[in-house]
Amino acid sequence: MGRIDIIATDLDGTLLTDDKRISDVNKKAMREAAERGIHIVPATGRALHTMPESVLEMDCIQYAVTSNGAAIVDIKSGETLYKNQMSMNIASQMIQYGLEMGIMVELFAEGKAYTLNKYMHDLENFGVNPRFIRWYEDTRNLVDDFSQVLINDITVENINFIFNNMDLIVEMRELISTRPEVALTNSLANNIEIGAKNSGKGIALEVLAEMLGSDMSRVMCLGDNENDIDMLERAGISIGMGNGQESVKKNVTYVA
Repeated sequence: MGRIDIIATDLDGTLLTDDKRISDVNKKAMREAAERGIHIVPATGRALHTMPESVLEMDCIQYAVTSNGAAIVDIKSGETLYKNQMSMNIASQMIQYGLEMGIMVELFAEGKAYTLNKYMHDLENFGVNPRFIRWYEDTRNLVDDFSQVLINDITVENINFIFNNMDLIVEMRELISTRPEVALTNSLANNIEIGAKNSGKGIALEVLAEMLGSDMSRVMCLGDNENDIDMLERAGISIGMGNGQESVKKNVTYVA
């Protein structure tokens, strides 16, 4: 095993416990790695301001890849170091697909997550796991219409669709796959996450590794879902979670 400069880890289903904490064992391991000069980098589908305090408060974490690689942020300063995001026009078209299908739509922009007031009154019926409802209530910015966010040539990190009808996922994937301007992935069995073309956690990590004077051969990545495959395939050492999707555990260095 060669030198490791960066350990990039997914959060939900990988680093975090079911109640969104970092275990004491993992905290200790992260601090010990940081003391050896290794950068600990969360690589998540979450927008910056929806990351749990248990992550943000860790002194050993400075950089994060957020919204499935749409941004690299310095979480200590709040500065965005890199962006690969959708135009307002493309984001509006993706949102319209979701609204016409009658599913729950979320928009991530400038590190924040936005959704419509009408969904919050019946989250479970729209497909949100009951365990996550409190987290949604705490982290989502509510608007009556997404046009309230899509102003001043804003760029959009991610669009998230949540389904309560699995047949609609197939229909939506087929529809979006005809659009070469976007990339799609998922982090749950009942969601689709849409980003800019050629976006992904792995692509963003390549950029960050170069910024830090390293390369992907010296990056260890850990993940459990489809949106982690991009970085696992590029990493010098890849670790798929035993609880993860079967597609994630193929061709990784280790299964944990």
